[in-house]
Amino acid sequence: MMLHTFKVDGLIYELTISSRYAIHLAITGGASPTFQPAYDPFDWEYTPFITADVGTTRYPITVLRTALRTVIHWIGETRPPMFSFSAETEKRKMIYRRVAAYFAERFPYQMVEEGAVFYFYRMKTA
Repeated sequence: MMLHTFKVDGLIYELTISSRYAIHLAITGGASPTFQPAYDPFDWEYTPFITADVGTTRYPITVLRTALRTVIHWIGETRPPMFSFSAETEKRKMIYRRVAAYFAERFPYQMVEEGAVFYFYRMKTA
């Protein structure tokens, strides 16, 4: 599992890549008028993990570029057999479709879009 944490506009973001190569971006902390996590007063170990508000920050392009740089470096360094990421909203799906097309052009992977999930599989050569 890989975890990369970065901060933009007072918000703390986590880019995680699971052991199954699923890429996930979420807000995990920070202070911003658009970030209002619901806390459970009895769960002291609770860490907010919000994905729906990622695009509501004042600097979404900076967030996307920072995450893309990390993912591109990870793909180039580890050359995973496959990876995937998913969009939770229609707006994000349009943006992720462009990102997926960029990955398909840049790296030797076959891209498959199924619903809101983008899968990438390494093509085997004989």
